[in-house]
Amino acid sequence: MTTDLALLTTAAEQWDAAAKKFESVQKDYESQVKAIASDGTWTGQANLAGKTTMRLTSEQYTAAAKEARAIASLLRDAHGQFTDLRGKLKSAVAEAEKDHMRIGDDGRATWTKRDDPAVLHDPDAPAAVAEAEDSWNRRIADVVRAFDDADQGVKLALTSAVQDTTPDLLDGTPHGFNANAEGDIEKVEAKEAYELATKLNSKGHLDTKDMAELQRLFRDNDHDQAFSRTFLSSLGAEGTLTLTNKLNDLAHVADKKHQAGYLPLETGLANSLASATRVPDFKGPDGKPLKYGSAEFSRSYQDWLKTSDATFYNGWREGLKKAGVEKFGLQSATNQTNVIGIGHDQKVRGYQSLATLMQQGSGYSPQFLADVTDDMLAAEKKDRDVWDLYGQFQGKETGWFAHDPVDAALGIMSRDPDTATAYLDPGAGGQGAQHRGNGRLNYLLHDRDWKFTDTTVWRGNIEYHAGDIEEKDARAGLGAALEAAATGREPGSPAGKPGLHTEGQARVMQDTISILDSGQTGDSIPGNLQKPLGRALVDYVADTHNILDGEDSYKGSNATGPHSEENGKSRITNDQASLIRVLRGVSDDDATFATLYHAEHAHSAGIIADGTHQGDPSNAIGDWSHRASRVGKVSGVYNSIGADIILDRRDKDIGWVNDTARYTYHGVGVPLTMIPIVGDEAQRALDAVTYEWSKDVITEKENRARADSSQNYAASLGGTYELIDKWAGGRQAAGSTAVGIMKDEAEQSYTAGRDAGYTALRTPK
Repeated sequence: MTTDLALLTTAAEQWDAAAKKFESVQKDYESQVKAIASDGTWTGQANLAGKTTMRLTSEQYTAAAKEARAIASLLRDAHGQFTDLRGKLKSAVAEAEKDHMRIGDDGRATWTKRDDPAVLHDPDAPAAVAEAEDSWNRRIADVVRAFDDADQGVKLALTSAVQDTTPDLLDGTPHGFNANAEGDIEKVEAKEAYELATKLNSKGHLDTKDMAELQRLFRDNDHDQAFSRTFLSSLGAEGTLTLTNKLNDLAHVADKKHQAGYLPLETGLANSLASATRVPDFKGPDGKPLKYGSAEFSRSYQDWLKTSDATFYNGWREGLKKAGVEKFGLQSATNQTNVIGIGHDQKVRGYQSLATLMQQGSGYSPQFLADVTDDMLAAEKKDRDVWDLYGQFQGKETGWFAHDPVDAALGIMSRDPDTATAYLDPGAGGQGAQHRGNGRLNYLLHDRDWKFTDTTVWRGNIEYHAGDIEEKDARAGLGAALEAAATGREPGSPAGKPGLHTEGQARVMQDTISILDSGQTGDSIPGNLQKPLGRALVDYVADTHNILDGEDSYKGSNATGPHSEENGKSRITNDQASLIRVLRGVSDDDATFATLYHAEHAHSAGIIADGTHQGDPSNAIGDWSHRASRVGKVSGVYNSIGADIILDRRDKDIGWVNDTARYTYHGVGVPLTMIPIVGDEAQRALDAVTYEWSKDVITEKENRARADSSQNYAASLGGTYELIDKWAGGRQAAGSTAVGIMKDEAEQSYTAGRDAGYTALRTPK
């Protein structure tokens, strides 16, 4: 912390001066000594021998200058790294002190308020203090380790710079100067990493020292492009895929006890891939960054591909296209089959290994993610069985392997919602039934074959191929990408306040509903899409409510696309029946149905709470009745969906109701973060409601099962009535004529909503 780092730049200047002196001496040597051998005044055998010696001496002067300049460059590089790291260490210590931590000379953190009376009398304090100190200890240790990693890198580079790399037989100078000295620390480390990776590929293992060094090299150069490109260029696409397969075989099969050592290497390799393939952050004329997916970004990207800066990117992508469909050995894949049965020697495709690797990294360029995913799609369109393998790759033991590389890539894409939106956005133009320009979404949801698991059947003593099936985790990545693309949030993140979305997000949601309901089949949705699409639909609760309510401005069709507002935001305008069927489809997952139900209930509370106040000169009673009518109608739709699920399950209907009823607003099951944010008045009404919503669904099911025209639909509105009553209590209007009229309106519209639901869900069960 107190070392004068400026001494490094001073030393660098002296090495630069030494290089100039070597060059000056070489110039004098060339003109005053070496010239004698070629001016014709000196002949004979001595002249021939002298020429060789003089040439070698001249080359040593050149090598000496090169070595000196390399050392100067390395010292300046070291100064920059050390200065940056010391700044980070000082910042960490300063932040710790603000958190009442004292950092000792040994780097350990100690809380300075241990002896405060409040702390001494708090039984939970010791554990909390220890946890806080450990957290700071880890942070300080990470910075110190980064400093040590950099120091080791400088040492490696300086040692390499002064080693004579020319064989003695060629220059006749043992231990001479290094004519190939490298002045870039990262490139020296990349060469070292390549040599260790090659050793691992060829020998199948590394000793403890080499393993630690390779881990350090990846840590020290995390997301460093110079290191990454040099390293990966040396390995090549095929060598990189071979390396990741070797690491996975060691970590998951051959040497599980040292798994903790191999997995960081794979993460380092993945991060190297991310940095090496990073596409520049293009900017517009105004200096603002261009967004991936925009026309301006696309033009800038195409222009960049023609520059020398894109040489690595272009070459690497072409290498992946070739290696991506080649077959590689992976012990985990071989172990999935019977040693004497069909497929006992099966191999994996390069893209499967690539996607497995990429899942361990972060920071991928949106364009690279899109390009490599498109290349995978192109490969499978040429050969629909390209990803087929025997055995199930799922769960803790084998789920780490990306059997379906496209789905894995979509899962990675979901970590960056803007990228997912741009990739899946169908676009506003183009041909086809939906008049869209980007066919990825339609292909993934409608056209793609998701069956990649080969199966066999025994007939006597002979094993036959029995066709392909889907894995249990099929579409998991697609579901995550759809949720991120439609909402602009990472999958599973808390819901916000209901509102409009960007045009791209709304197009993804609109077309997802449309495609899933192609042929009126939206009520049957693959299992791994149900939860993520359900969460996405919660984010659109304002839109879905208005569509189900029949709000004029929301009436549209699947093909027309979302409606854009003047502020650049958009809302979906799907066909009401299609939306109902898709809501039914995702509701086969009981937690999803409960979440949707609660989200709609919360939104309904907001609609009622926004009603005109009694003192307003406008028609308060009419406004309240209209709002109650809207809420009642949508309640009818949701209860019809719940009843349809029960009637479909028949023998298991009570079990489903009991399971779903566990997801209560006040109890367990539905996280409150998944429910949209509403205003204070609406929230107070929600907090006061104690009615079990599942009772309304059960009542509706019983009414529907009886198919009795004299059904009492009011019995299915218990939850809506209580919501109105709790709100009315807050307005000092409980028991009033106006509230009675609200309930009457809710009941009338409930019938229309219920009938719309059953009509969309085809015939009565």
